[in-house]
Amino acid sequence: MILLDNKLATQVKHFSVLLLLLLLLSTTVSALSPDEAIAIVSVKNNYLMSGETTSVIKEMISYQGKAYVVVAAKKGDSITAYIPLKNSDGNIATLDLEIREIIRTAIIYTNITELKDSTTPANWPSSYSTKNFFYDLSNDFTSLMNDALSVQTLLGAIGTTESKALASKADDVQAKAEDLSKKSKELSTQIENSMKLESDFLNSPDTNEATKYETSYKNYFTEVSNYKKEFVELNTNLSNLNQEISTLDPTTLTSDQQKSYQLLLNKAPIALSKGTRPNPAKLDSFFSTNDQIRTLIEGVFTESKNSEAYATTLESRKVRNEAWKAMYGTNDTLIKINSSFETLEKAADAILSEENIDQWIDTESIDALQANWGAAKIRYANSEYSKAKEYATKAQNSVKIIINAGVKSTVNNSDQDLIIKIIVGLVIIVIAVFVFEKFVMKKKKKEEEYNEP
Repeated sequence: MILLDNKLATQVKHFSVLLLLLLLLSTTVSALSPDEAIAIVSVKNNYLMSGETTSVIKEMISYQGKAYVVVAAKKGDSITAYIPLKNSDGNIATLDLEIREIIRTAIIYTNITELKDSTTPANWPSSYSTKNFFYDLSNDFTSLMNDALSVQTLLGAIGTTESKALASKADDVQAKAEDLSKKSKELSTQIENSMKLESDFLNSPDTNEATKYETSYKNYFTEVSNYKKEFVELNTNLSNLNQEISTLDPTTLTSDQQKSYQLLLNKAPIALSKGTRPNPAKLDSFFSTNDQIRTLIEGVFTESKNSEAYATTLESRKVRNEAWKAMYGTNDTLIKINSSFETLEKAADAILSEENIDQWIDTESIDALQANWGAAKIRYANSEYSKAKEYATKAQNSVKIIINAGVKSTVNNSDQDLIIKIIVGLVIIVIAVFVFEKFVMKKKKKEEEYNEP
């Protein structure tokens, strides 16, 4: 019996674990929709300036494991503000570093995405085309290296002072070709790694990866710049070598040297574009395109450094929004006092309206409300948002005091006069009845008694 109970308990435990796993797997993290995010910054709050439009960045930005939906405010074609909202509750990011890093990452993500979409895939640095381009160059430079090595050997075999000097130059060409072959392969591998890094970043932008992503491009462009410099040197050295080989005087050579010289003529001039060897025109075209792309990509990362300015802008809009919420936003405190007082503006307008202003008992608070509400509106219009909020708070306190004190009696003077007249009339009637009964009826009774026989 105990064994059966233990077995049942184990099965129940396993079932519970399985159920928990299924629940976890079925749980998905929903994102704020673009409409919800825009409503938060423009309806529930007022982070936008006059004439601005909004858009929501396609992917959420991650900061220390938390997801943020970023709303971009635009005026014309220029971004004027970035507003990061926590996906979990829709609240705006609060910490200065948090805001700067999210905005920086958002700038990199949006601009790189736009730039990549507008660039031919074959010209994009982190692409299969560029990766394969350098992989093929590795083989091309290996072929050139082998030809330079053969020329070096033949020049050494000729053995004259002049040919030995040229053999040394051929050795330099061979060494540079070998180094460029190695660097081509390294660049191909580097690009392959960059492709994965870029794919991960653009599919799920993370502030922790933004610096690594920028460094990846910085390293790539530095390597290509060094590569180009070495290629130019190789091309120059190769041209000089070919030129000097063509000036060798075969008439001074021995018969054995003549044989080596004839073989040399079959190998020289060494041509970059011969067979599978590197094509200078193709490389020049690549370097030209690369320089243009480099300028654009580096421009993106330079612009991302403006995140601090955007953070400052957002901070000022936060202060402005706090004033706006105090004056025009939904006011739960006042709604509890009067359901029609949805905002401080509506409460002030209702209390100070022409038909209501003279009905309130606390006239001093009425004066205070007029002064503070008027000052709040003036300060807000002058962009003095901290002061505007301060006066709005005072105006709200005045509203509460006015409502608590209540209104004056609703009975007017004319009604009071009428009531007094009615009361006086009733008193006169009562007196008349009393006199009638007291004197007239008594006198009549006596007359009747006198007339009896």
